[in-house]
Amino acid sequence: MSIFSPDTSLIIGYVKKGQFMLAWRICLSLSIVSSILIIVFAITNPHALPPLILVIIIGGSALFYLNKTLNVRPVFWLCSAGGTVIINIAMNTILDFTHYVDFLWLTICILIAFIGLGKKEGYFFVFLSILGIIYFFFFTLNTHIEILQIKSMSELIADLVEVAFAFLIISYLLQQFIKLQQHSENELKIFNDNLEEQNNIILTKSKDNETLIKEIHHRVKNNLQIIISLLRMQSNEMKTSEGEAEFKEAINRIMAMSLIHQRLYANKEISKIDLQSYIEELTNDLINTFTIYDNKIELIIDVKIIDINLNTIVPLGLLINELVSNSIKHGISESEQFEINIQIQKDSDTYRFNYSDTGNWKEPCKEKSSFGLELIDILTEQMNGEFNLTKENGTHYTFILKDV
Repeated sequence: MSIFSPDTSLIIGYVKKGQFMLAWRICLSLSIVSSILIIVFAITNPHALPPLILVIIIGGSALFYLNKTLNVRPVFWLCSAGGTVIINIAMNTILDFTHYVDFLWLTICILIAFIGLGKKEGYFFVFLSILGIIYFFFFTLNTHIEILQIKSMSELIADLVEVAFAFLIISYLLQQFIKLQQHSENELKIFNDNLEEQNNIILTKSKDNETLIKEIHHRVKNNLQIIISLLRMQSNEMKTSEGEAEFKEAINRIMAMSLIHQRLYANKEISKIDLQSYIEELTNDLINTFTIYDNKIELIIDVKIIDINLNTIVPLGLLINELVSNSIKHGISESEQFEINIQIQKDSDTYRFNYSDTGNWKEPCKEKSSFGLELIDILTEQMNGEFNLTKENGTHYTFILKDV
């Protein structure tokens, strides 16, 4: 640690440390060089002393403030604003002194503002400097030229020292700016590399999870198929046609759920099911269970939803299963062509589900309630919905459903 390299252990962050070192070295260098120039100009040109004294006061105050607070932003404001004001005053009051070096000092003030304060503040000082230069050219320059005298060797040496020092400061500021830019680029590259590595890890885990979830759906589907097989075996043992029909209905309900897991396992995107193709496969499977009606049923399915919430697809599939089953069991007539129409569309935050067929469903016996109709009520309530039933020229259901 030296006078040009103060302790920065309490400062966190490469950029903040760099800005602190930049502010410290600029203030220290300006104070040292201004002190040297005061000695030179005290002999050659005493009129140039006041600006140099102000520079030493500003530099010393800034060094004291930096040492106490480690806060660089006010120092950059002080250097940029103070330097701009002092230079413009000197250019328009000290007329027997050449001012070409002052344009370099204005450039330094602008660079300090850009590096230490930011882009907006940098452009602000560009605007102030342009205004000062315009004033100097139109109101001071001619008088300044008339007053100028031939310079002595000592004055030329002093001017040369000041110009050289100004160029050194400009070079140092540009070098620090490039250094900070390179550091930022390196940090960004490291961040991007880490981000890419994290993304690869996440993608790998995501694929593993997707494979695991697909395997779960596959196993659930297989387990449901086993249950279906057991129910079919048990139905063959039934002594009555009524009991066999009830087993068939239970099998169809389980198949509606099994089909969902089968599609989730087969899909590339495990969170989505093509609702149109799911309903088509489900209804065709149901029709195939009643082979005597296979050629008489015309299906019209119009689904204007690409995919649907997975928590909603299960009760919706069961609902469609009950409706189609009831249509075939209670509405179809052997002598007429039969039509089933399914339409689903989304209206804002609800689903409009229209179901109709061309038959008139038989009413259940008063002594025995219909489990299928009760299940329609339960599933509609589960989807936070309601429905309207009309029986004119067939059976017509209109459901308004919400996502589960």
